[in-house]
Amino acid sequence: MSNESYRIPQDVDAPIPIFAWEMTEVVVAIMVIGVGIIMRFFIPGLVAGILLMMAAKKMRAGQKRGQVQHVLWRMGLRLDPLLGKYAPRPMRLEYIR
Repeated sequence: MSNESYRIPQDVDAPIPIFAWEMTEVVVAIMVIGVGIIMRFFIPGLVAGILLMMAAKKMRAGQKRGQVQHVLWRMGLRLDPLLGKYAPRPMRLEYIR
C-alpha cells in the first residue's frame, strides 16, 4: 500500500444546481408558473415564480444543505416521498443534521 493521501471535497455528493438554484427551488417555481398559466395569469405567475426563487436564494444563504427542502416539507409540500419514510416528522421545528 502506498502512503499517498487524497482529498475528497465535502460537497462531492451535492446535487447538481440549475444555474444558482437547487432542484427543489426550481420545481416549486415551475409549479407556481404552471398554476399561473393554467389560471390565465401568466405574467403574475412568472413574477411570483421569480420572486420565489429570489426569496429561496436569500433563505438558503448561510443555511445548511437541504434547509429549503426541510422548510417546504414542514409546510406540507412533499417533494420527496422517501423523506417521509426515513426522516422525522415534518412538524418538528429544529433542523436535523
